[in-house]
Amino acid sequence: MMLTLDAQVQVTCTETDQQAPATIVRIQGKRVDVLLNQSGGDIIISMVRQKPGLYVGSRSGLEFTMRT
Repeated sequence: MMLTLDAQVQVTCTETDQQAPATIVRIQGKRVDVLLNQSGGDIIISMVRQKPGLYVGSRSGLEFTMRT
């Protein structure tokens, strides 16, 4: 899957195994920023490509993954 701005992706929290929809808001080299629309407000998570098809990021002490 090719990543494009405004694309909808699924982000998974590795600690809780919960998935949430997110929107790609920035692509820069190996880094992708995604926007989670949560009821308490929007959260941006910077994710870095670890290997082809796998991005990892952290926010508020939790680790998140995105597979493409």
